[in-house]
Amino acid sequence: MLKKSEKPTSNISDGVAFLLRGAKKRRSMAIASAKMINSDIGVSSRLVAIK
Repeated sequence: MLKKSEKPTSNISDGVAFLLRGAKKRRSMAIASAKMINSDIGVSSRLVAIK
């Protein structure tokens, strides 16, 4: 029996989507770490992530 192929809903493969999820997680963790360090030393600044 042949498996019927499904049309993808987007042009992003599963591997690329996995890498992008990892990048988002690392970026959010880096921003949280930077905010924590800045609050420890008393620096208040606006951090903006470039997407």
